[in-house]
Parts: sequence; structure tokens; C-alpha cells
Amino acid sequence: MSNLDQSLKDFVSEAEDILEDLENFISQLMEISPEDHRKPDIINAIFRDVHSLKGLSGMLNLENLSALSHRMESLLDDMRLDRVELSDEVVDALSHGVQLIIRMVHAVASGQGDDSVDIGEFIKDVNRIGQTSQDGEAGDLSGFIDVPAGMTEMLSEYEEHRFRDNIRKGTPFYSVRCHFPLATFDTLLRDLGNSIRDIGELITTLPQPDGGAEGSIGFLLFFTTKEPLENISKEFEGEGIILTSIPYKGEPPSPVSAVPAPKSTEGFVEDAMVEEIRGVSNTVRVDIVKLDHLMNLVGELVILRSNFSNIADRLRQHGGTGGAGVIQDLEKSNAQMEKKLIDLRESVMDARMVPVGQLFNKLQRVSKKIARELKKEVKIEFIGGDTELDKMIMEEMISPLLHMVRNCLDHGIENADERIAEGKDKVGLVRLSAYQQGNHVVLEVEDDGRGIDLDKVRAAGIERGLLGRDDLHAEEDVLSVLFKPGFSTKENVTEISGRGVGLDVVRKEIENVGGTVEISTVKGLGTRVTLTLPITLAILQALLIRSGRKVFAIPMGSIQETIQLEKDDIKTVQGREIINLRDKTLPLLRLERIFGIPSAEENGDAYAVIVGIANRTMGLMANELLGKQDVVIKPLGDAFSRVVGLAGATELGDQSTVLVLDVAGLMMEAIRLGSTEGKA
Repeated sequence: MSNLDQSLKDFVSEAEDILEDLENFISQLMEISPEDHRKPDIINAIFRDVHSLKGLSGMLNLENLSALSHRMESLLDDMRLDRVELSDEVVDALSHGVQLIIRMVHAVASGQGDDSVDIGEFIKDVNRIGQTSQDGEAGDLSGFIDVPAGMTEMLSEYEEHRFRDNIRKGTPFYSVRCHFPLATFDTLLRDLGNSIRDIGELITTLPQPDGGAEGSIGFLLFFTTKEPLENISKEFEGEGIILTSIPYKGEPPSPVSAVPAPKSTEGFVEDAMVEEIRGVSNTVRVDIVKLDHLMNLVGELVILRSNFSNIADRLRQHGGTGGAGVIQDLEKSNAQMEKKLIDLRESVMDARMVPVGQLFNKLQRVSKKIARELKKEVKIEFIGGDTELDKMIMEEMISPLLHMVRNCLDHGIENADERIAEGKDKVGLVRLSAYQQGNHVVLEVEDDGRGIDLDKVRAAGIERGLLGRDDLHAEEDVLSVLFKPGFSTKENVTEISGRGVGLDVVRKEIENVGGTVEISTVKGLGTRVTLTLPITLAILQALLIRSGRKVFAIPMGSIQETIQLEKDDIKTVQGREIINLRDKTLPLLRLERIFGIPSAEENGDAYAVIVGIANRTMGLMANELLGKQDVVIKPLGDAFSRVVGLAGATELGDQSTVLVLDVAGLMMEAIRLGSTEGKA
């Protein structure tokens, strides 16, 4: 690999980290008002990220990306100096710029040049927004507030502007004089600055020559806040910290009007947005503490490997005599090896995990844009962003989640007039939640819109032959029709609020990672879609079972318990085998029937492995339980991609290969078979 190739790979990885921060900050910018005291800090953070991208792209001669970053930087500078006001249109322009940067980084990652993305129209739009006028203000700041004469000369253009802007608004000013030990001043000063930002805007930090005692350094910090003095004084209690209120001297100058931005004209393209949200590289940022733990484990495994070598040498020396002590040492080392490998497995899995909030930040940007384009007033909430999920699974969830959020906004949430007529708040609500449930992560997308009209879905299902005309249909059976391929036609979008559009594809994508999807709805009140996903698809523990003459592996995360069956425990109802477990009826599935393999002897032992995902539970018939084992799932390839109920294959210690079951797929197959057998 050439140095240039490696440089581009490093750039893609670093650019993706910066873009993640950018999307987070732009999402925050969408939430605040123009008067919010956090506004300057957020704009400055976006400015720094764009500036970093400009520097990185310039080093690699990515001229298009460098030009785009430079123009965004200029717009942000105008915002920092209040030459351009904060508005939805400006946020849209910044969001559009980020989309273009993502496309360029994708192009670079795939070996194309950054010039494959056209930025001409974007540059024209941003040029119409920007303005190069000056503040038009003069005079030393000491003429307006009680600060040292000539202090204006010590400030940057931006700092001076923030002083003058707050003077125009009449915001209360304060100063904090402090001195800290040289050894720890950087940490203490950073903590003090963060405390100020929590309650107001930190404008400048000036070093002071008279820092106090020898071995210390002094600073003078100026900030503004609307908090009462008695509240903020509690934040600055400490040795060497003096808080002072700064009074005004005269009338503030007239404000300079900012330039409104033009309306965005870019339309919504779902496929393009999926690509923009999807990660560019497979890089995962890992805490150094996690890497240290991995290195320690590897070191311990190296020592254990030496122990095994020593034991092997002793066995060769002793031959058939004196082997009892050697065997005891071998068993001890093997137990230690097993423990360290379990620790290593868990640490590797932990390193693959990323917070769902990374995905939420990206969805927030595009979902707010969709809502604006649909001209709907919607509040979008995200809960549980700290919940962690395997990065590869999270990447696969981008398309399903985006599709469901758009369905909520487009077809679930009513327009303002309709909501008011129904006695609802005119502002709709869409909520995305994430939480851990055992060895699974649950993602929920819900809205308080019109819900699904089950009668219309039932009628459409009967008309298309997906439901029996004379059958009694439970709500679950009716909702399952939404996931049928071909159910969602253009006419259905009008008929049932579009809820079925593409859900067959959504379900397939979720089942591909071993997850399930369920819908619950109340007409007129809203709809909830629940995704239940495995935490990871990497190394996992599985229970090995024999069913018929074949051995299978069942992921432990899906297993609730195992029970031994007697012949009388198995009942048949409407052609389906069931068992009763603590007064609950569960369907029983025989794997040999699903996969067409030879059955075992009928008079042998029988077990039921009780598996469950979300609210669904069933039993898998087994002739023998072979114990737990760590497995690494490998894909089966295209030839087996259509086989229901298989997640992949794994290799055991004796070099044999067994199939790993997809519990979610088997549950859907059990529902299908039950429906078919019930009609037979």
C-alpha cells in the first residue's frame, strides 16, 4: 500500500469523526432560539470542525472539499459576528453543506475524486446568504461598561463583537479573577470555563501578570448571564476566585440588522439520505482504557500459552509415568485459559459497541428537514442515546429507521388543522427510544398521529387474498399483512395512511441481523414500531443441541430456559404441536420438519429449548442438549440466503461445522406454518 493510500484512509477515518461531531452540533443548533446563550459556543464548535476539515483536505489537495469547507467557514464567521442571523434556512444551508461533504468523503473512500460531487449551486446559495458588512461600531468598550480602558485592543475581532452584541442587548456582565497553581492551572481553568458556559456565555479569558502567590498564574474571565447574582455566586466559591458584577455606564448603541437567508429548495431523496447517514469507514473509536484491558488479556494469554508448552515438555519427559501431576496442571491451565478467553471475548465485543446516540444525531438532522418540507409542526424526541449496539448492526438499522421515521412524519402525523379538530395539540410528536433488554437492544419509533385503520387493512388484505374472507382475524394477524410483499400499492397509501409502504423490505433488513419487528396501534392516538435486535453479531455464546441427526447452535441471548419433555407434554391443536408451560401455551417447532432432515428415534429423550424475542416465546424440540460453547458466526453465502431460520455457520473445536439458528426467522416461520396448518 502506498503512503498516499494510507493517508487517504487516515483522512476518511478522521473526517468521519469530525462529521459525526458536526451533525451533533448542527442538531443542537436546530433546537435553540437565536437568543439562547449556547448559540455562540455551538457555532464556534461547528466553525472549528469545518476549519479542521478545510486543513485536512488542503493537505491532501482535495480542492473541491477545501473550497466547500472554506465557504462554510466564511458563513459561520458571518454568523459568529452576527452579520447573518440564525434561522431555519441557515441551518438548512449548513446541513446541506455537511451532506455534500459526506458525499465527497464517500467518493474519496471509494477511489473517486472529491470533484465528482458538484458544489456549484451550494456555493451560489451560500454567497447569497453571506454579507461582508462590518459592525459599524466604534469607541472603547470602557465607554459602555466598567472595564479597564484600552482593553478593546487586547481582544480578537470576534471577542470584541461578542462584547458589543451583549451590550446592545443589555445583558448583565461579570468578571471572575482567579489564580491557580502552575502544575494544575490548565485543568482548573477548563473546569471554571465549563461552569461559566453552563449558565451563560464566556467571552474572553485574559492572563494577568499579578497572578498571586509564587508558583501560580492569574486569569481574568469576562462572561454574561441572565441568571440572578445569588444563583451564580455559588458556582464560584473557592480559594483564589473572585466574582465581580460589571455595571453599565451609558446607553448601548443601536443593533446592526442581520441578513435573512433564502429558502432551501432541496427536496427529500430517501436513498441519498441513507447513504449520507451511513458510516464511510468501518472504524470504531475505542477508549484507551478498553485497549489497555485488551493488551493485558493478550499478555496473560501469552503466559498461559507458555504454561501449555511447559506441560507438553513435561509429558514428553515423563512418558507414561508420573502423569497425574501433569494432568492436574493441564486442567488448571485449561480453566485459566477458558476464563481469559471469556474476558477477551467480552472485551472485543465491548470495543465494537457504539452509542445509539450517534445514529440519533444523524436521524435528527434529516427528520427535521423532512418535517419542514412536509410543512408539519412536529416535535422529535430521542431517548436512550447512551444505549450501546454493535456498530455493524447499527449501520444496518439506518435504512429501516429512516423509513419508519418518514412514515411517521408523512402518513402518521396529521396536519395542524386536523389535529386541532381532533382535540390534539397542533404540534405532533415523534419519539425514538433505545434501551437494553437482556442480551437485546430494543429500538422504538412511535408517534401520536392518526394510527392505523385496522378495518381498512383487513379489507385490503382480504381483497388481495392475504387474509381469509370468513376467518376471525386477531389484531396481530391483521398487522402482519403490512409486512407482505406487494401489499403496499399506491392506492393503499391513500387507503391506510401509507403504513405498509416498504415494510416487507424493512422486516427483511431487520431479520438479516437476527432481529424482529412488531407494530402496535390505536386508531386516532398513534402507532409504535418496536425493533428487537441482538447486541452484537460478533463472538457469542450458544447452546449446542441435536435435533434428529443434526447438531445446531442456538444463541444463548435468545434462550429463556430448557425443559425435559414427556410424551404426554406435547399436544396437537388445529394441526399445531404445543406445550403448556406454567399455564402458558407455547407453540413447539421441530427443526427436522423445518429443514427436512431425518428424525431421531421416537423413544429417545426429548427436550424443549424455550426461546423468546420481544414478547414472543416458543419451544424448539431437541433430542439432546450438548452444552454451551463460544461461537463465531460465519455467513453461509448467497446459495443459502433464502433458507429461513439460519443465521450462519460456526466451526467447533473438533473441526466440525454446525449451523447457527436464527431464532427471529424461526418464529416468523412458526407463525406462517401455524396459519397454514390451521387452515388445513
